[in-house]
Amino acid sequence: MDSKIIRAACMRAVIIVIATGVAIIEQERNKIYISREPRINAIAQREFYIDRISNQGDRHCVEQIHMKPVVLCNLCDVLTSRELLQSTQNMSIRE
Repeated sequence: MDSKIIRAACMRAVIIVIATGVAIIEQERNKIYISREPRINAIAQREFYIDRISNQGDRHCVEQIHMKPVVLCNLCDVLTSRELLQSTQNMSIRE
């Protein structure tokens, strides 16, 4: 008699797990997904930001990156010429 009770309890547990799984799958299937906003061109935006910092004058550039635009250009040139730094697909040397 005990084995029948244990077997019945196990069957109920299996049924509950399966029913819960089906309910979760149905809930996910019925979700309303909100489409993403259009992607911005991140590379162009970063270049615009760096250009804006370096072209607004020495004082603004020093306040933002703690060096004058001329020093930034010289630093980029030195790092590039000595092959200590190189641009990648996602990041330029100036950044």
